Amino acid sequence: MNVKIPAPKSHSKYLFIFLAIILGLVLSYGLFGDYIQKQIVTYRVDSSWEKALTMREEGNYDRALDHYNSVFEIIESNEFPLENGMTFYYLGTTYQEMASVDNANASYHLQNGINAYNSSLRFLTNDQYPARCARVQYGMGEAYLKLSDFQDLEYNINSSVIHYKEALDYYSIAVDPIYFATIHNKLGNAWRKAGTAKSDILYHQNALDAYEESLRVFRKDTYPLEYAGIQNNLGNLYIEMSEISDKKKNLDSAIIAFNNALEVYTIENRPVEYATVQNNLGNAYFSMSQIGDKQSNVEMAINAYYEALTVFTVGLFPTEHEGVVRNIAKAHNSL
Repeated sequence: MNVKIPAPKSHSKYLFIFLAIILGLVLSYGLFGDYIQKQIVTYRVDSSWEKALTMREEGNYDRALDHYNSVFEIIESNEFPLENGMTFYYLGTTYQEMASVDNANASYHLQNGINAYNSSLRFLTNDQYPARCARVQYGMGEAYLKLSDFQDLEYNINSSVIHYKEALDYYSIAVDPIYFATIHNKLGNAWRKAGTAKSDILYHQNALDAYEESLRVFRKDTYPLEYAGIQNNLGNLYIEMSEISDKKKNLDSAIIAFNNALEVYTIENRPVEYATVQNNLGNAYFSMSQIGDKQSNVEMAINAYYEALTVFTVGLFPTEHEGVVRNIAKAHNSL
């Protein structure tokens, strides 16, 4: 009798499923491994940033630079654009801080800061990282404005204005009112500096417009200290404008602005600012004495100067004290 032997069952279907599972596990492990590796790298970067910040806070800027530069040994630029961009940004900020404490080499530090910010913008593009890009633009505006104290005044002020405006493309009053107001105040300082250098009333008007934009946010009732700072800036701007046109009108505006600042700055809560504004107020009254009511305006100037001296004593503030004493002597000699 012929017995039909059944054909062996095919396991190819199960083999395929088994291989698919194995492949999935391998791929999953690879992806998971990549994720873990990136997390490790990110942790090391964060650790370097934290160490650098600690060094900055201690004033050890060279060590801070070492920690920031060590990040570039940890990461690949194409895989970690955010970390690269932010590290360059922090380097730029560190160089600015170095410039503030090392005046002899400030120009060198500021140029290094600008170079770092430019490198940052290669990674922090406006399309991918608009907020961070705006922060870098703001930093560049700061660096160029400070650099204008040392070299190429016109070029550096113009560069400062360009970068502040780039920052304002993102920092609208709706997106971030504090940054909006702060940058407008800085922009006002840049325009004012250009106007004084060129004796150009148009630059001064741009500065005035920028300060007024800042005051949309920095109101006396909500941000009194910032309000007072801008009022002091306005007072100095009006004095500078009075040298070009509408002398009495601008000096009247300067006196109003300085008195607005003194409604916030008192000798108790902000003695240095109080004394600074009193000295500036004295300057406004002295300039006013040159166009009318000489005796009265000189007396007002001298009173303001003496108020400044209550803070600017020879022991605590010898440089400021000397300047105010010269102002008093000049006022007395004018009578």
